[in-house]
Amino acid sequence: MRAVPGLSVAALLGADGLTLATVGEGAELLAAELSGLSSALNRLDRRLGVGEVSRLAFTTANLEVITLSRGGYTLAAALMRGTDTQAAQQLMARLMEDALDQLPPQFSDDQDAQGAAV
Repeated sequence: MRAVPGLSVAALLGADGLTLATVGEGAELLAAELSGLSSALNRLDRRLGVGEVSRLAFTTANLEVITLSRGGYTLAAALMRGTDTQAAQQLMARLMEDALDQLPPQFSDDQDAQGAAV
């Protein structure tokens, strides 16, 4: 992610909201805020039955923020506003695939970890 033009910060989160990896100063703060946002989106999914939110993007006065969620993990990147985000999104999708190949499956909030481990 360091090579992405305009990258400010990036973070990889587990389903428990804990930060697994970061790039850039302030990435821990991004991870903490996105953890709360991910929890809210998961509740919305369960209540409305619309399915898992797999991508979320929003723009602030200074940043373009992109998140990808898959397999219980969330990868987020904040780029300087005005940056073309298409290349970053493609790289993030490839990195997410690589991460899923290397990391253990995560449990969602509504799964019973003990029951799934049996």
